[in-house]
Amino acid sequence: MASKYAYIVTACYKYTPELCALLNSLEHVGNKQDVYVLGYKLEDPFVEQFKNLSYRVIFQNILEEEARQFGGVAEITCRKRYWYAAELGMIHDAICILDADMVFVRNPVNYFLLAATSSLVIGVHKEQNKVYDHVHHTARGKWLLPKGYYNPRELCNCPMFINAKAWEGALRDSWLYFANGFPEENFKAPDMDAINIALIVHGAEDKIIKLSNHSWLGTNESLLKPYTRATKRGDGQFYTENGQDIYSYHGQYYKDKWCKCQLDNRHGCANGYLGCAEKSDSMATGSMELMRGHFMKMLDYKITIEKKDYIATYV
Repeated sequence: MASKYAYIVTACYKYTPELCALLNSLEHVGNKQDVYVLGYKLEDPFVEQFKNLSYRVIFQNILEEEARQFGGVAEITCRKRYWYAAELGMIHDAICILDADMVFVRNPVNYFLLAATSSLVIGVHKEQNKVYDHVHHTARGKWLLPKGYYNPRELCNCPMFINAKAWEGALRDSWLYFANGFPEENFKAPDMDAINIALIVHGAEDKIIKLSNHSWLGTNESLLKPYTRATKRGDGQFYTENGQDIYSYHGQYYKDKWCKCQLDNRHGCANGYLGCAEKSDSMATGSMELMRGHFMKMLDYKITIEKKDYIATYV
């Protein structure tokens, strides 16, 4: 029997470690909602462990034909997940669309409730909103929004809590803008822009609630910076230093190179904005160790994977 709410996530083989940590982290925070995993070339020993989780995982294999139909698997895992959300979300009161490289540290079930009962679209704010320009048009050159439109309600593409029945048209259109014009008259906007354009076109501008990026993603190294860095408090929960609850965070913590890049980026930001970095470097390293340590714990929490380089071995 389907759960009241559901998560939807897409992933290819390269994201196996991140997906493993995500699924385990949902187990760790007590999730009881269904999770749809749409996967490309995920290994059988990994997929077979999904049944060991206490919540239901519904796995759908992305076939090679579908992956190549629109120029590559990224178009399916990034763009088509919104179309899948419309398809799969019809039997749930609300759904949450995820990236594979997320880790949950709190159970966000009440945000499903808000999306289900209000028809609000609940997502995470970006650092900078877009002005839609020459790359944002339909496959046939028709502008969906006025050229130069500034979107004050722009969201990151995940996590997004949404009532799929209320916003079916926007979820489907964010994919169809691209698919209907491929390849001759390809829709140029990236996947994040496409879902934001579709939401505005379908009347969501006054229905969007923007959540704190620090609490849900931590992009632009925000969870490494002074005052917003990730910490643990006396109750063992994750918070930002200035007191915001952290529900989830985003990134490729399995990869040494990615983690180093985040610290290097934050170092450059401290020098550029503050003219100093030594103390904030130390603070950032501590937050990185906290988040990466929790990621590694989640990597082995319930289901497990072979520890190898999934980028180098991807075919």
